[in-house]
Amino acid sequence: MSTAHADGRLDLRRWASRLWDAVRINVPLWWVLAWTGVLWVLLPWRKTFTTDDLPGSAVLEQHAADIRAELDVLLAEREAIPGFHEVDPGQRRLSDSRRWQVFVLRFYGLDVEANRQRCPKTAAALDQVPDVHTAFFSIFEPHTGLPRHTGAVKGIVRYHLGLIVPDSPDCWIEIGGQRHHWEEGKTLIFDDTFIHRARNDTDETRVVLFVDLVRPMPWPWLDRANRRMLDRLARSTRITDPVARAARFAD
Repeated sequence: MSTAHADGRLDLRRWASRLWDAVRINVPLWWVLAWTGVLWVLLPWRKTFTTDDLPGSAVLEQHAADIRAELDVLLAEREAIPGFHEVDPGQRRLSDSRRWQVFVLRFYGLDVEANRQRCPKTAAALDQVPDVHTAFFSIFEPHTGLPRHTGAVKGIVRYHLGLIVPDSPDCWIEIGGQRHHWEEGKTLIFDDTFIHRARNDTDETRVVLFVDLVRPMPWPWLDRANRRMLDRLARSTRITDPVARAARFAD
């Protein structure tokens, strides 16, 4: 949702509220940003990946039809699916309406068991993929988008499996200045710490299975350090609070 008035003037109060939420919630995790800075130095600057780079990740494509069937059942009760900002208030800087909805299965390593039980085949497919850190259905309403932004955690890789994708060039994601289009049953894998944005400027809904995978590291010591950082993050209230909210929506 825009932070501008109908006449084009910026709604400063609303913009400031969203900015304050982002600062208040995210700044205490300065050590996550520091670790991301270390990885920017140590890792190759690579924007996109393939399933060959992530062992086992092709499993989700193989189960795309089953995952889509479970998604269709969920969408029949779509009004019960929360906006991302309702699960994680830190996302208000990107969207503060239900035009971006999420059905959370796992968030930073913590499962929302009630939601997994509603999607057993999807959960089983995810369990076959090594190092799934986060997984949820990401639902964009028609004429919805996210502004340019960057992720804070370079120790993961972002994976999208296209499930419902409008057949239009007006549904896209831009990563590091390069535009990409989702395809149903196909994956798009990228490093979300590069500046990216997304738009669905069509009259149809777009849905992807949104997955974060622990990023492969070139050295064992760096892999151990990265996993310790992710484990510490998962124990913080920055993560446990959204998981609790997602569970409440599942009740």
